[in-house]
Amino acid sequence: MRGTLLEALARRAQATPNLPAHRVKRYGVWETTTWAQFWDNVQRLAGGMAQLGLEKGGVLALLGHNAPEWVSAELAAQALGAMPMGIYADAMPEEVAYFLEFTGAQGIVLCDEEQLDKVLPHLHRLRFVVVWEEAGMSRYWSEKVHPYSRVIAQGETPEAGQAVRAALEKIGPDTVALLAPTSGTTARSKLAMLTHAQLEAGHHAVDHSLELRGGEWVYSYLPLPWIGEQMLSVVQAVLGGVVLHFPEDPSTSILDIKEVQPDFYLAPPRLWEEALATVRSRMEDAHWLKKAVYRWGMGVLLKAAGLEFRGERVGLGLDLARAIAYPLVARPIRARLGLAACRVAVTGGAPLGPEVFTFYRALGLDIRQYYGQSETAANTCAHRAGDAPPETVGRPLANTQVRISEEGEIQVKGPQVFAGYFGNEDATREAFTPDGWFRTGDAGFFDERGHLVILGRLKEVGALASGTRFSPQFLENRLKYSPYIREVVVIGDRRPYVTALVELDPENTQNWARRRGLAFTTYQSLAARPEVYRLISEEIAQASAALPEELRVRRFAILPKELHPDDDEVTRTRKVKRKTVEERYAALIAALYEGKEEARLELPIRYLEGEGKLEAAVSIAEVGR
Repeated sequence: MRGTLLEALARRAQATPNLPAHRVKRYGVWETTTWAQFWDNVQRLAGGMAQLGLEKGGVLALLGHNAPEWVSAELAAQALGAMPMGIYADAMPEEVAYFLEFTGAQGIVLCDEEQLDKVLPHLHRLRFVVVWEEAGMSRYWSEKVHPYSRVIAQGETPEAGQAVRAALEKIGPDTVALLAPTSGTTARSKLAMLTHAQLEAGHHAVDHSLELRGGEWVYSYLPLPWIGEQMLSVVQAVLGGVVLHFPEDPSTSILDIKEVQPDFYLAPPRLWEEALATVRSRMEDAHWLKKAVYRWGMGVLLKAAGLEFRGERVGLGLDLARAIAYPLVARPIRARLGLAACRVAVTGGAPLGPEVFTFYRALGLDIRQYYGQSETAANTCAHRAGDAPPETVGRPLANTQVRISEEGEIQVKGPQVFAGYFGNEDATREAFTPDGWFRTGDAGFFDERGHLVILGRLKEVGALASGTRFSPQFLENRLKYSPYIREVVVIGDRRPYVTALVELDPENTQNWARRRGLAFTTYQSLAARPEVYRLISEEIAQASAALPEELRVRRFAILPKELHPDDDEVTRTRKVKRKTVEERYAALIAALYEGKEEARLELPIRYLEGEGKLEAAVSIAEVGR
C-alpha cells in the first residue's frame, strides 16, 4: 500500500496512536476516536465487507450525512482496492437507482431508514447493504442488509484480517481511490476516477498555501460526495492530521459549529452569501443603537479592507477606528457564525462575489478563494496569505499549469488531473485537448498580477444583441449581495437588454414582510406581493449602479417557487442548471422581452412522494419603477 492514503493512515496511527482523529456529537456529547482506533476500524470494516463480497475493482456506494462511519467505510473500500462513490443524501430514489445500476455497485453503506428506503427496490442488484444508525432497524436485518456493528465484528476474524492484508499488498499509487461526481450543471453528473497519487498530488499542491500544521480543528458538514469536502475530510485529514468534527445531525449543524469554533473552515459561496444575508437582515431588526454601532463599525472595517486590497495605506486614524470597531462588531459576528477561532477560511466550488468576499475580510477572516473541479482533485488555483484580491481565484498551485485557449477556456495540466470518467470513454476523450490539457469548460483570463479571473461557464459567456460582452455569473454574484436575493438567473445572451429571474431568500424576506405587517401564507404568496417587487427592484438597482448602462438589469420577475434539485433546476450543491431553468421558465423569459406585465406558468414539480403541478400568474416589473 506504499504511496496510498492507507499507508499515510497506518503511519499516523503508529506515530500518534492516542491523538484524536474524529470527534462526533451524539446525544449532546462529543465522542472522540483516536488515530489508532480509526485505523483499526478501517481494517475491521474492510475485513467484514470483504466477507460480504466487496472485491478489488468493485464499487462501494456511500449514502447519508457526514459521519465517522462514512469516512471509515470509504477508506475500508480503498483498502480492498474497491472504488468508493458518494451519493448526495438528498438524492431522489431514481438518482440513487441510476448510480447503483450505472456503476454496478457491489454494495452500499448508508446511514438510516430514510436512505434504506431508496435502496430496497434495488436490493437485487447489490451483494450487501450496511446501515450505521442501527436503532429501530432490526426488522430490516437480513442476508443482504446488515448492521454496521455486525460487519465490524465479522472483520475481527483471522480470515478477514488475512484477506485485508492480502488486498493491501495489491494496491498502489495508481489504484483508483475515488469516483467523484462532477457538478452536473450542463448534464447528468459523470464520475471522475481519481487515483491515490492524484488525490495526494492535489493535497500537496494546496498544502503550502493553506499553511496547516496538523492538529487543527476542522468541521465536516458539507456533503461528502462533493470533491471539496472529500479533499478536506478524507485526504487532508489523513495526510495533514487535522481533527474532524461531525455535527450531531444536519439540522443541528449551525448550532454545533458554535461549540467547535474550528481553526479551518470551508464553505461554498452560497453559504457565505446566506450567512451575510442573515447578518444584514438581523441588523435591520436590531435596536436602533445596536444598528447604529453596526453601521459605523462595518463602514470603518469595509473601508480599511478596501484600502488594503488596493495596496493603499490605511492611515493612523482609520486604523485606530478599526481597532475599536473590531471588538464591537466583528468579533461578536464571528462568534455567532462559529468562526471566532478560525485562522484560515476557504471558499470554493464557484466564484464568490467581491462584495461578499470583502465583507468577511473586513471581519478579520483570512478568507481565500480556491478554484478546481472534481477532475483536478478540487485544486488548480488558490489565494495565498496576504495575496487575495477578491475578484480573482489566485495563482496556479505548485506543479500545476494553467493556460487560456484562443476561445477563452481555462485548461489545466498537472499530476492531480483525473484518470478519466468511469464507464464513459467518449466523455474522457472530449475532456482533453489533443496535447493532453484538461478542458475545464470555464471561461477566464489572467490579470496583470498573474491571478486567474473566472468569468463563468464558457458556454454561458456571450454577448448582448449590441455586441457588448456579457457574463451572467459576474452579474449574478453582484445581485446576490442583497440579503433578500438567494439566487438569481440573469438572461441576456443575444438579447436587446439584460433581465433576471429572482429567487427570494425566504427567511430574510419573510422577516422583512412581518416587520411591515404584510400578510402572506406561502413562498408563492410572498413572492407575488407588490411590496416585495418594489424591494427587489431597489436591491437590483443598488447592486447594478456601478455597472455600465448596457449591463444593468432592466426587467425582472420573482420566481413563484424556490429553485430545487429535485426539479433539476440546481445541482445538489445548488449550482444553477441554466439550460433547465431557461427551458422550464421559457414563457416567463419570453414575456420579459415582449413587454408584458404578467406571465402564466404551469410547472411540473417533484416530491419524494410523487409529482405535482404548480400554477401561477407571475408579475413582471421594471427595475427602478
